[in-house]
Amino acid sequence: MRDPWIIRAVALLMGGICGAYVPVQGRFWILGILILIGGRFILWCPRDFFGRLFRPEIPLLAVSLMLGFLYGAFAERTLPEPLILDRVEIIGFIKDWNVSKDKAVGLIRVEEGEVKGETYQLAVYPDGSGQVPGEWRRIRPGDLVSFKGHLERPKSLGTPSGFDQRLYYGVRGLSGRMYAQGDTTLLTAGKPSMTWQIRQQVRDRLLAWESAETGVLEGILFGDSSQIPDDIIERYKVTGVLHVFAASGSNVAFVLGFSWLLFWFLPKRFRIVGTVLVLLLYAALCGGNAPIVRATILGIALILGRLGQGKVATLRWLFFAAVGLFINNPLIIQDLGFQLSFAAAWGIVVLTPRILEIKFLAKIPALVRLALAGTLAAQVATLPLLIAAFHRLSLVGFVVNVFILFILGSVLELGLIGVILSFSAELSAPLFQASLWLLKGTNTILEKLAELPYADVWVLNPGPLFWIVWYGGIGILLWGKERAFFTLQARWVYHRRGLRSISGKLVQRCPWEFCLEVQRRLVSLSFSPMHVKRWMVSWGGTLLILLLLWSPWNAQQELEVAMIDVGQGDALLILSPEGHAILLDAGPRSETFDAGERIVLPYLLHRGIGALDAFLITHEDADHIGGARAVLANIPTGWVGVPAVGERLENKEWQEGLPMGLTRQSEKLRVLQAGDQINLGSGAWLDVLGPYRLLEGTNSDPNNNSLVLKLNYLEQSFMLTADMEEEEMQDIFESGANLETDIFKVPHHGSRFSLYTPWLESMDPEAALISVGKNTFGHPAKDVLKYWEERHVPVFRTDEHGTIRVLIGEQGVEILPGRYLGS
Repeated sequence: MRDPWIIRAVALLMGGICGAYVPVQGRFWILGILILIGGRFILWCPRDFFGRLFRPEIPLLAVSLMLGFLYGAFAERTLPEPLILDRVEIIGFIKDWNVSKDKAVGLIRVEEGEVKGETYQLAVYPDGSGQVPGEWRRIRPGDLVSFKGHLERPKSLGTPSGFDQRLYYGVRGLSGRMYAQGDTTLLTAGKPSMTWQIRQQVRDRLLAWESAETGVLEGILFGDSSQIPDDIIERYKVTGVLHVFAASGSNVAFVLGFSWLLFWFLPKRFRIVGTVLVLLLYAALCGGNAPIVRATILGIALILGRLGQGKVATLRWLFFAAVGLFINNPLIIQDLGFQLSFAAAWGIVVLTPRILEIKFLAKIPALVRLALAGTLAAQVATLPLLIAAFHRLSLVGFVVNVFILFILGSVLELGLIGVILSFSAELSAPLFQASLWLLKGTNTILEKLAELPYADVWVLNPGPLFWIVWYGGIGILLWGKERAFFTLQARWVYHRRGLRSISGKLVQRCPWEFCLEVQRRLVSLSFSPMHVKRWMVSWGGTLLILLLLWSPWNAQQELEVAMIDVGQGDALLILSPEGHAILLDAGPRSETFDAGERIVLPYLLHRGIGALDAFLITHEDADHIGGARAVLANIPTGWVGVPAVGERLENKEWQEGLPMGLTRQSEKLRVLQAGDQINLGSGAWLDVLGPYRLLEGTNSDPNNNSLVLKLNYLEQSFMLTADMEEEEMQDIFESGANLETDIFKVPHHGSRFSLYTPWLESMDPEAALISVGKNTFGHPAKDVLKYWEERHVPVFRTDEHGTIRVLIGEQGVEILPGRYLGS
């Protein structure tokens, strides 16, 4: 059944998606096309508006599409400009607050100063004694406080497939983050909300149990995952059920189902009103954060659909809710949480009835059958989004989600009853205890499942073709294959007549012989797609796809070097015209952050790189070798190259950085030294310039024995200098190596110890690149920046420009920053 209101809503949302995701350079052309489409029906088909038959639907859809496009295209302008302020005096109201053992976090609305009226995420970390400063522990929501803080508005996304923190804050009504520097002064005491007091009361009650499950229970109840251990987070991620800590779609679904059953005795309308009130109370209990508000609105839309006559009414409310959220905040169209929640809700409404028609499900008990169908529908609807966002696919996720639907649903419902009774420790304790027992069993099962081989896998970016095939296939199944082919046949006949008319006009205006041939061929197209044999369609479509994907004109003609923004560290990807891929370092790793897993792997998969010809590690410092294990564990690699540093390969840093035993696997490990050469094909190669010899007793022996390379292609070059310092620079300089280069990577993140002028003055680069992030070392040094400024050599930095791509081809060198300054 066709609903015109749903179609209009879809047009508006599709326009918003196009406006948000079309690159800025192409928006003008897309807008022009939309205007032409809208104008066509008024200027070329006036009878549709002024004749007997009045058909305004198509131009209305065109207008909706155009308005959505404009609204989505300008959404990014609502984001505040990047800003960093240090030791700034802050006076503001605390909107939310939570004190834990190792930090305090919350939200603050600034009341005075340059950023007056803006809301920030506030964090307070322990002082020298390991404690959160005293006054901060007594702060409550509603308090007006004064303190000195470090304030940051994030930059725009600089690396494809990375986490867009600026968008994340913008969708949630925040401008950025803030760190308190020292204690605070309470100016005015406020009164926290009742829901905040209930949350604090629940946290106090849970202190009676000292177990990892208490943090998990808080995450499920309130969406606060700050108290959950990292190993449990990873376990839930691998098994595909991390969404239970988001206090969004799945939690709202559990609460909706629970309250719907709770009010079974009421008439339908009162039952709906009661369920809506429970959802609103739950959203308030979770602090009213953006994800829970969004999911609650979608949930209310679904339940209001019960007032209608079935699926169409439910879908209408769902799309109305999505349009309302988009109009309220156009940035939400780009938010992954909104996309997943909406897609899952759409899948449950539309696909579940079709899945229930599958014959083998008829033998399964009704409750389990409905759970299976709903879970499968949600996963089918969200699969492309999950792959594009995370590049990870949980192969056990479907089974686990069905299991979780019952177990964690029970945990949530028991926990919420415990929350209601939390005024009494005696009444709430049995409910919390039962929830924790269930969670303990769940964690044990998830731990075993997460250890299964291929429990989850990293997935290459499938590209837009996968989206078209996936959702196009769903559309054909919903519409009906016979109906789809009949429409295709009818449209072919309609457009064939148009082609005949156009060809006739061409002949009249351009009476050349080739036009007659064109007309003859167009008129002769009298066959129907229905008459084409299936094998011709299948093989013809396959050949067309192969032609579009792997045709010579789509092949990369330039050699590319991508300096990936991994923060304070190095990671460079080299792609040759023949398709060879070499990774040079993999960024830092710490107890809380692994650049290999969080940045390098997603970037490789986003670029469609499923294997590496080689992985070269310049030296053993953690900001270079840190992400190596994550990359080598998930990306097939031909061989690993390390510098010739002798017995240093057996030291603790190398052993902890590389996979176990790799330094003794001579068939996969290659030791590189000055004079070696690595062939990349297509006339491109890497010259190994260092280490020229093993240096000891220097300012930093690991840095001064770095692997130094020179990339050559089409008489142009790129100097890759790792973290070498003055001692190694002097050693290579005196060796007589050819140091002239077109692009120069500044050594050691711009350290002052790498400012060896004899080397630098011997070359005349077009640009200097620095891989650097937030650090306490003073990188890049002012002297280094001043040196390149005085030589009028442009400097590109990953902390400012994001991931920097350098293309070397027949036209010379082109540098493509991931972001431009000021964005």
